[in-house]
Amino acid sequence: MYKPMRFWGTSAGAPIPAPFCKCSVCENARIVGGKEVRLRSAFRIDKKIMIDIGQDFAAQAIRLGDDLSEVEHLLFTHTHSDHFNYSMFWLRLIASAEPPKHAVKVYLTDDAYSYIDKVLYSTPLLIDKNGEYLKEKNVEFVKLEFNHTYKINDIEVTPLRGAHHTALERNSANYLIKLSDGRLMYYALDSGYYLDDTFEYLKNFKLDILVGECTFPSIGGEGDGCPVHMDLTSCTATLDKLYENGTIDEQTDIYLSHIEAKGMNHAQLEEYFTNIDRKYNVKIAYDGLSII
Repeated sequence: MYKPMRFWGTSAGAPIPAPFCKCSVCENARIVGGKEVRLRSAFRIDKKIMIDIGQDFAAQAIRLGDDLSEVEHLLFTHTHSDHFNYSMFWLRLIASAEPPKHAVKVYLTDDAYSYIDKVLYSTPLLIDKNGEYLKEKNVEFVKLEFNHTYKINDIEVTPLRGAHHTALERNSANYLIKLSDGRLMYYALDSGYYLDDTFEYLKNFKLDILVGECTFPSIGGEGDGCPVHMDLTSCTATLDKLYENGTIDEQTDIYLSHIEAKGMNHAQLEEYFTNIDRKYNVKIAYDGLSII
């Protein structure tokens, strides 16, 4: 069933439980199920707009009883396969009783835009350049510039630089979004500890909703010192600085997503953020959660 402002997935590069893993987090997820089970991160803003469609999008649609038939705009944070899956273009065109009535618009920033020519249109083993599913009737690629604001349907979107990078991108895109009801949301997965210019830009805004990452939910664990992802230490430090800057406050709805099986499970994370001495409040996102 369709729901707006919904987390389709909340894991990082690997789902939880990961198919080859027998760690305590994955084993717990197999036993407990529910919120402990995570597919790769994706978020649906409304019927027409989604952020990221990765490797699990077909399974997510089935699991949630939803479909993507009315989606017209796809915002992508970066081109790692857990966030960007080109097979959706093929599936959109051929696996439907009726052909699409319009092209879906795909938004990529700066360097990520080069993915189109360097990968999609240049690798015969991946895709046929003459394939119908990459023609303009099915998909339209749109290049966004960092720190520029765009009107997309009935929302306003400003991509800001994240510290995360890929083989093709120096910076991931995190999105400052003015929703149709006037609320301000920042969607920042694969952000790493925020760049100085991103903190500075966000000083000008007070967020109603923050969706952030906690890729490695441990203290001084797998993510310790990792500049492109956050662990609990860098995640809390980021939130502390956003609070100090006035970007978030006690009224901001804060959700953590993009979580791997590298430390605490869902229940333990909830307990951790319940017990830390902070004025802001943190919720742990889970697959299927709608925050409207």
